[in-house]
Amino acid sequence: MECRLCLGPAPAESSVSIFGDPHPERLEQRIRTCCQIQAKRSDGLPDTVCLSCKTNLELLISFRKACFRSNEKSQLRLDDCLKIKTEEVLLEDVIWDDEPSQPTIHRKNSEICLKPFPNKSKLVLHKRSHTGENLFKCDICLKSFIRKNTLVKHLRTHTGEKPYKCEISLKSFTQKTGLEKHKKLHSGMKLYKCDICLKSFVRKSNLVRHLKTHMGEKPYKCEICLKSFSDKSSLKVHIKLHAGIKTHICDICLKSFVRRCSLVTHLKTHMGEKPYKCEICLKSFSAKYYTKQHENLHAGILHKCDICLKPFTQKSGLEIHKTLHAGILHKCDICLKSFVQKCTLVRHLKTHTGEKPYKCEICLKSFSVKYNFKQH
Repeated sequence: MECRLCLGPAPAESSVSIFGDPHPERLEQRIRTCCQIQAKRSDGLPDTVCLSCKTNLELLISFRKACFRSNEKSQLRLDDCLKIKTEEVLLEDVIWDDEPSQPTIHRKNSEICLKPFPNKSKLVLHKRSHTGENLFKCDICLKSFIRKNTLVKHLRTHTGEKPYKCEISLKSFTQKTGLEKHKKLHSGMKLYKCDICLKSFVRKSNLVRHLKTHMGEKPYKCEICLKSFSDKSSLKVHIKLHAGIKTHICDICLKSFVRRCSLVTHLKTHMGEKPYKCEICLKSFSAKYYTKQHENLHAGILHKCDICLKPFTQKSGLEIHKTLHAGILHKCDICLKSFVQKCTLVRHLKTHTGEKPYKCEICLKSFSVKYNFKQH
């Protein structure tokens, strides 16, 4: 396989199809516009582009956009100098399916608003946000909206109404776009690929979050334990662990979880479902995460503490161990005994309250800890 642009080698695992892009004819049109090359499906020439050429093409497009933005600023300065009242400035450009047209410029009071709009009708709607004309207001939180249908969607956040339901998993959504994104999970379509490790994702937002792991960027920090995260959503889930908020409850054993994915994994233990298998010893597991942990044992992959060099088979075990060096302990308010893990403290508190929720069906003996119950 050859690259259409440079005729260099373009193997299937590291190339991009000109006609297989998620946005119809996007890559084909960009090649025609920027390189003046006409690519057709049936022309008998290579229909793939290597990653290097694709990167260069993206850089060319970014440079082109930067030139248009600079031109807009120059026009604005010229208009201010000549004191010309500018209502709209339309810039001639090629419009691609996946990007907005060049911005129309209008004035917000005495200042200039540079928000881009693909057509004049959307610009007129946007101007209402500046003038306050014909705004639709929510009677509950008094938030205002330009369109009535946006207000209707917003009201669902107060009423909890979710009219769009997935036929496969029966999960409900407040908006149709949310349902469409969810359906891609069932179809297995992973259109967004990482150029570094070639890992694929269903959503673009997941790819953006994944790229931060390669860059090592973790701007979101927990104020309690100072642990850093690459995205805000992961930090929010982590804070729930400190607060003890577990909203996802198992209907069978009433065990609660912070994450919905953890509940789904837990339900497989009740059904006896173990779809993930170790390729070496053929042992089965209910979750992919447990399979990877198990395979690390075969590979001899260990996580070592930077301070005392103690090895751990699981990364989670290393994180718990690090709290010993950091001096982060969970203390019992009754006997002042300290514990490394919060779950151990919760288990310990049952010894003070006398709570014994685990009962043997054979001899009816009760236990405060599940581990002791299983041993019995």
